[in-house]
Amino acid sequence: MKQWMYILIVGLSVGCAKNASKDMEVEASDAVQVPEEKTTISQEDAYTLLVTQKLQEYLDQQALAETHPDFDIQKVEDDGLFSAHEKQLKSIQFIAPFESITDSIKSVKTKVIFDATTDTLITYIQTSETEIDGETFKTTNITFGKPSATKTSTASRSATSKSIRTEKFSLKDLSFTWEEIDACDCLFMVKAKNTAYKRLYFARFKGDSTGILQLGRNTKKYTLPIEKHRSKNRKPGASWVETYQNDLYKIKVNATTTKPKIKGKFSYYINFTLDDLNSKEVIKSILLVNCKS
Repeated sequence: MKQWMYILIVGLSVGCAKNASKDMEVEASDAVQVPEEKTTISQEDAYTLLVTQKLQEYLDQQALAETHPDFDIQKVEDDGLFSAHEKQLKSIQFIAPFESITDSIKSVKTKVIFDATTDTLITYIQTSETEIDGETFKTTNITFGKPSATKTSTASRSATSKSIRTEKFSLKDLSFTWEEIDACDCLFMVKAKNTAYKRLYFARFKGDSTGILQLGRNTKKYTLPIEKHRSKNRKPGASWVETYQNDLYKIKVNATTTKPKIKGKFSYYINFTLDDLNSKEVIKSILLVNCKS
């Protein structure tokens, strides 16, 4: 009898040990983490999303301007961007290869699809790098133009001149002295519609040391020392990047060379960024500028 009791106890002990081993295996299996699936998006898909968003924003602004004509709404320069009056975008398609206009600007023929109609535009994509608080951010600006009946390269240049143009102003608007104006090698105006001053003026001195900022017509001037100089070994007319900063403002100017528009001067597509260090307001603009160097 004792022998049978001994065999029964040993059998139960072995069975419990096996079950405990299985429980440990299950717990260990449950603890394994499955890696998260990572998704990537192609550059063309990213541009498609950006262009779609920009075009729908344009359509929304036109619709808002019609229902609220008293609002100060910043609209795309060409109000006749589409041949038909549309309000809701369905999709867009890039229907030609991307073409490089400058090192930072490319264009692409774009089919714009609505529910009942389609249209064709030239999309201009400008990429630039902006440094904020020591960190570099890549920014993309989207503008549009209408294709012409001439060859694509000619159409690109024509539409670019419409979408990125020189902002004209009068010297009477400036608080600069004649000596300061003469000492500038680059002087331009930037529209700032959503601000109290509506426009700003910036000048770069030939001495490679400072810049002048004026917010609004005939207002106070601010001197901004150059924080990061352009290359001293650059050839005249070559592309350049500089940053300027004082206690109130920080400015970055990214100038990309283009074909000269005025005899005796160099022409640039300028990506301009102004950071108000107190209000944290940021003003960005892309414009065509003619400079002395």
